[in-house]
Amino acid sequence: MAGKKKYIWFDLGYTLLGLKRDTLFQNMLEELGFSIPTDQIEKAFHLTDKLFMRMYPGVLGKKRSFYMPIYMGNMIYTLGIRTDICPLYETWKKKLENPFKVWAPFDYVKDELTRLSKEGYKLGVISNWDKTAVPLLEQFKLTSLFDNIIISSEVGYEKPSMEIFQIALKQASISIEDCLYVGDNYYDDGVGSRAVGMDFVIVNPYGKLGVEEIKDCNVILDITYLREYL
Repeated sequence: MAGKKKYIWFDLGYTLLGLKRDTLFQNMLEELGFSIPTDQIEKAFHLTDKLFMRMYPGVLGKKRSFYMPIYMGNMIYTLGIRTDICPLYETWKKKLENPFKVWAPFDYVKDELTRLSKEGYKLGVISNWDKTAVPLLEQFKLTSLFDNIIISSEVGYEKPSMEIFQIALKQASISIEDCLYVGDNYYDDGVGSRAVGMDFVIVNPYGKLGVEEIKDCNVILDITYLREYL
């Protein structure tokens, strides 16, 4: 990666924010008579996410009804469960219907963003998200840490399109060479960043698990590992 970076752009889902889904899913399965450890459930979510990112680019940014029945099928297959998918999907949909109750920043996020800001880095968001993105960030008192927040539903373009990155660069009045993008979805974040010539790193909390096919970029466990790429 060329030169010292001045501006760090972040994705939101599973880069800065995570769904509180492992315990929710565990409780749902227990109601059906299945006892599965939360770490096994979270790993199944991770593998299912990565499968969908690779095989169905862009689908995870759509309405859940567009993909969730198939997603649920892959989850229960990965966990070795045999049950009816349809009621499982309906129950899961209800548990996730209020984003303000199920999304939250990872524990280290606010402290790490604060440190980066104090060290002089400009920080921004480029995310495929609906109109709840900024209110979510406000709920967790994160908006003041960002210099620019670019949300697909507000600008009319989604990653990996070049346009959303170009809008971000124009709004921030920053050159591509000075920027680093950080996201968890290679097929949105990496492909889009590379299309405009922006350096990027991919967050993957399980090392290479689930992203074994990716050979051409740096992978970090979470944003606390960013410094060597700045």
